Amino acid sequence: MTIGSSGSALAQYPVDYSLMRTLLLAARVRAPFLNGTVPGRLERNSGTDSVKWERIENLTPATTPLSELSGSLSLPTRTGVVPTITPITAAMLKYGNTIFLTEEVELMSVNARASKLMFTLGENAGQTYNALMAAVYAAATQIRYANSVAGVTTIITSMAVADIKSAVNVINRQGGQKFMADGFGSTNVGSAPIRSSYMGICHVDVEEDIRLLSGFVPVENYGGYTETFPFEFGALGGVRWCSTELSTLITSDAGTTEAGTTFRGTSSVLNDVYDSYVVAMDAVGSVGLAENHTNKSYMSGDSIPAIQVLHAPPTVSVADPQAEIAPLSWKGWLVGKVLNATWVVRLRTLSVDYSL
Repeated sequence: MTIGSSGSALAQYPVDYSLMRTLLLAARVRAPFLNGTVPGRLERNSGTDSVKWERIENLTPATTPLSELSGSLSLPTRTGVVPTITPITAAMLKYGNTIFLTEEVELMSVNARASKLMFTLGENAGQTYNALMAAVYAAATQIRYANSVAGVTTIITSMAVADIKSAVNVINRQGGQKFMADGFGSTNVGSAPIRSSYMGICHVDVEEDIRLLSGFVPVENYGGYTETFPFEFGALGGVRWCSTELSTLITSDAGTTEAGTTFRGTSSVLNDVYDSYVVAMDAVGSVGLAENHTNKSYMSGDSIPAIQVLHAPPTVSVADPQAEIAPLSWKGWLVGKVLNATWVVRLRTLSVDYSL
């Protein structure tokens, strides 16, 4: 993701690098659903808004031994196979939001205000992209209900180790690729080894349930010697877990047959049902924030992909005859797509109520 600007206060001169970084970083840490997604391709001036990915299917194991070549040879000397390549496309869509500034704010506020507004806009962009990508994940067709019950209305438990094992096993049987290799610990006191892992995303309420499960390794025990995802809090059952407060992961008052009053919801039989996801590498694609940071300043008029910050001076118009209002906006493009449905498992569970 890169950030540019057009307008006066931020664009008469090269865009301030610290403001760009502020919005970018604020957006990135609010979007764990963009972790590990495969970037799509969109050709400039191609006459289409369709983004393209390709899914290459695994080849059949070659178990027949190769014999020695001899005699009169013809080319090619060996037979080959044709890989199955499935094109996947999705249309890019545009999103954005605006803060309106008055001339009093522009003239009288200290410079720190701009940085704070950038952070606020960045959080909003990240939360927007996160919610949009969560909707993409929700299309996953492989669903495990807590304790392997038949459906939402019969869920009576929170996340269990068996649920995670089931999801990991389903993806393993389909040849899913792990995001992270084995971690063998370090010489630091308190560090712990962890197995090769898929990525998991859950709500912050479910995070507390996972932390209490047997075998959980908190990120502070391995984060010092291996790479971690944004908002990663720990590992369990071959899954490295990240959390988000995204409310769309909750189906409020979905109902259960019996659950008592220990779970979140409005009553013992109207409990909230939470969605969590276990995902293999290359299972989901996106075009949006990505993970790249800006490394230069941009002048007004430059072509800036992904996200732009827009700020213009107040101008006289029928709507604003005294030229007292100026917009400060972000505008960006995003599309997401499940590329391999067999490498995503949706876990639906309750969550223990830890509220005051």
